[in-house]
Formats: sequence, C-alpha cells, structure tokens
Amino acid sequence: MNEETKGTYRTRMTLLQKMQKQYDEKAWQEFVDSYSGYIYTIINSMNIASSDADDLRQQIFLKLWKKLPDVDLNKMTRFRSYLAVVVRNCVKDFLRKKQRDTNRSDKLVDSDSELTDSISLPDIDGIIEREWSNYVAALAFKNIAQYFSSDAMKLFDESLKGRDIKVIAEELGMPLSTAYRLKSRVKDSLMDEISALNEYMG
Repeated sequence: MNEETKGTYRTRMTLLQKMQKQYDEKAWQEFVDSYSGYIYTIINSMNIASSDADDLRQQIFLKLWKKLPDVDLNKMTRFRSYLAVVVRNCVKDFLRKKQRDTNRSDKLVDSDSELTDSISLPDIDGIIEREWSNYVAALAFKNIAQYFSSDAMKLFDESLKGRDIKVIAEELGMPLSTAYRLKSRVKDSLMDEISALNEYMG
C-alpha cells in the first residue's frame, strides 16, 4: 500500500476515533465511502429488492453512527467483527419486519426460527465473511493495477480463471518465462495489498 492509498484508508483507530465525535462530517464521509460498497455487496448477495437495498444500507450506517460513540475502541481487536454484528442485526430486523409486513402465512412471525426467508442467520454470517474477502480482493486488484501493465494484469486475471499460462502468454506475445515472472510479481503485490487493506479497514 503506497502513501496515497494510506491517505485514502486511514488507520482504523484514527478514523473510528473521529467517528465517535459523530459530527465530524469529513470522517463520516470517508467512513461511508470506505464501507458502502462492501455493505451493498452483502445486501445484494441476499437477493434483497433494489427498492429496499438503499434503505437497509442507510439503516446500517445510522445504527453505526448511533452506536460507535459507546464503543470502547481499546478493547476492539477487529472493526470488521463489530461491523458484522451490526450488519447481521440490521438484516435480521429487516427480514423479520418484511416477513411480518407481507404476512404471507396469515400469521405474525414472533421468532427468528419462524422466518421463512431463504437466508438463515448462519448463512448471513457466511455471506458477511465471504463478501468481505471478495470486496477487499477486488479493491486490492484495482489499487495495484496502476503499477503494472495492462498485459500483466490481463495475464494474472486470465490465469485466475484457470486458463493455461502458456496459452495466455502466446496470445499476449510474451515469452513464457516473462509470463511466469509477471504472474508471480502481480500475485505478491496483490497479497501485500490485501493484507494492508485488511489492516487499515478491518
């Protein structure tokens, strides 16, 4: 992660300390920009209607805005874990309310076990963890692209899809030894960037 990227993703502690003041608009906007895409991917993975997605996202951010001032940051090991709890609870409340509103079975749903939605709470946890990994990986891939040629990035991307590196190298007109070297360099850079983003954002 270079200095410019570090400036975009401040250390978790610094940003959260600013967030606890609640009225630091710059910090709040940075927070929303950093995590909005991730939260959207979670919502979209649950097949929640687009008409409801933005409202749910706003509910999650509102809950975070209200709760963060009461959080003891010194005892927080991973912000991602706290974020997951807030997202899970907001989604659970949303699903319960949606079930009651639709009232398809002509009765009120009074407990989590009565939810008939296709996503169970364990599934929500799995989605939250999976989408975090996907989101950070995609962000890291985007960040490192500026340091490699388009051919290098295409080579790596195609190899991730399972294509034979020899075939890709031939298509790009590069020696096989160069292809292997570029693939290794991009992979190492991507892993470093993912690690850095997890540290700064998670």
